[in-house]
Amino acid sequence: MTLDIIITLLSEIISTPEKDLSGRTPLTQEYDIEPIDVAKLMIEIENRYEVTIYDEDVHTFQTLDDVVRYVDSLID
Repeated sequence: MTLDIIITLLSEIISTPEKDLSGRTPLTQEYDIEPIDVAKLMIEIENRYEVTIYDEDVHTFQTLDDVVRYVDSLID
């Protein structure tokens, strides 16, 4: 469920169909995901889940699955 929401948020930010994104999607420019897009995603997640995501943690995220695990750990 968290993955679906995060995919929807990222899809809207980068104007990419949701079907083209998965948990294994890397958060890299190679996949047309710019650092500003990651920042926007983090803000959207913070607003949606009412959590705080620390900058030093964001730098450890390699894929959407990493983001999902992190968010799930905050909302458990």
